[in-house]
Amino acid sequence: MARIIVTVILVVVLAVLVSMNLEFTTSVNLFGTRFDSVSVVAVAALSFAVGVVYSLFIYIGRFLNRRAKRGLANRDRDLTERERNLANRQADADHAPVTVESKTEPTAEEETAGEPENPAGESRSGLAKFLDFFRLRP
Repeated sequence: MARIIVTVILVVVLAVLVSMNLEFTTSVNLFGTRFDSVSVVAVAALSFAVGVVYSLFIYIGRFLNRRAKRGLANRDRDLTERERNLANRQADADHAPVTVESKTEPTAEEETAGEPENPAGESRSGLAKFLDFFRLRP
């Protein structure tokens, strides 16, 4: 509510200032061209409008510059994160045990397919397990 009151007061003061200075004129030199009998209020309003446009261009330039910097920072952060992930995966791969599977080696199902079932549930002897380890079954 206070903003509205302050805004109304400022607009009224500006209107009084403009109305009291309408009769005053001046000459304006704009890039070598001279204009005579130009109202002081018109010069002030035009100067204000040019200042707003100029500040708008500065704002847009700073906005685009900040956006470009933010984009570069995000790209750098993403690249750093990817490098870190790749280094972690490489370190995990270096520490992982190497398993080499031979295509001539029978699978676990193929090994048990030829063996008779032990119906009594007896466990195999230590020698049989040892020989199975080296695939040296008698």
